[in-house]
Amino acid sequence: MAGIFVVETRGIGKPDYSREISSGKERAGIALKYNQQFRAFASEWITAEAEYPWVAGYTIAAGGKRHMRDSDTGGLLPVIIPKGRTLSIISVAYAVTQDIRVQGYIDGELPWGVAVNLGVLGGGQASYENKIRELSTAWYDPTAALAHSWDVIVYNEGGGDLYGGAALLCVEEAVGTPPWSTTKECVCPHCEHKQTEPISATRITCQGCGKEYMVTNFASLRQLGD
Repeated sequence: MAGIFVVETRGIGKPDYSREISSGKERAGIALKYNQQFRAFASEWITAEAEYPWVAGYTIAAGGKRHMRDSDTGGLLPVIIPKGRTLSIISVAYAVTQDIRVQGYIDGELPWGVAVNLGVLGGGQASYENKIRELSTAWYDPTAALAHSWDVIVYNEGGGDLYGGAALLCVEEAVGTPPWSTTKECVCPHCEHKQTEPISATRITCQGCGKEYMVTNFASLRQLGD
């Protein structure tokens, strides 16, 4: 006769979907396909800090606007998504001191360009969302037959100077095109000098003014998270 033993009780006798619900709210991790790479566009609006003289104040005045930056090069948008590539937003995050409105533009310089609202947020709040193709060039050109300009602008709708940050994580995908570029054009935040660097470069010495600055390396990452 088999022995009697106590079995640990778990749950309340009903299906537990908490893990599924949690995974629906937060993406556990992102692994890219061979023909994809990450692109990140981000901006920070901060106060000057006397303890760190290199930190210059950078904000958005009431009623003003700022273009976001390419995190891997430091350059201001817009950028060109070349023929044979698509770009899609997969997550957005904002945390600001004033009311903001964020708009994305594809081919905004053309009469048939597209403008899409990417979020409206009240001052003093933070927002993070996983998106499913919230904005993508593939919506309008699924075969990537043409190059497209890509721009994101943050508008200060509040009554004072805006401080905080905004970030968009995107996936750029090659559609039957040659390998990814091995270089990128970086922009010095001190003097705006542009220079070509390896795609993996993060610490840059400006050939214009001699100062150093940092950029990110999202393009070389193959996976984020677990």
